[in-house]
Amino acid sequence: MEFKGKIIVKLKSSIKDVRGITIEEAVKSSFNCEFKIRTGSFYEFSFEAENKTQAEKRVKMITEELLCNPITEVSEILWEE
Repeated sequence: MEFKGKIIVKLKSSIKDVRGITIEEAVKSSFNCEFKIRTGSFYEFSFEAENKTQAEKRVKMITEELLCNPITEVSEILWEE
């Protein structure tokens, strides 16, 4: 069975987002408007697994061990139907 989805990783709200601040300043100077932004990473995935439980376990393990630093980041997994 094929499973597809997306993983979003972003900084915790308590962490200063230097890239986001830089983008905000560029928007303000280029477009003359206030624009709040926080940056992060976006991953799309697809793979074969026997069932939904096995797929969820695999994606959670990959996210926690490889893609997201739990000290500074939070993650969200979005599954496609």
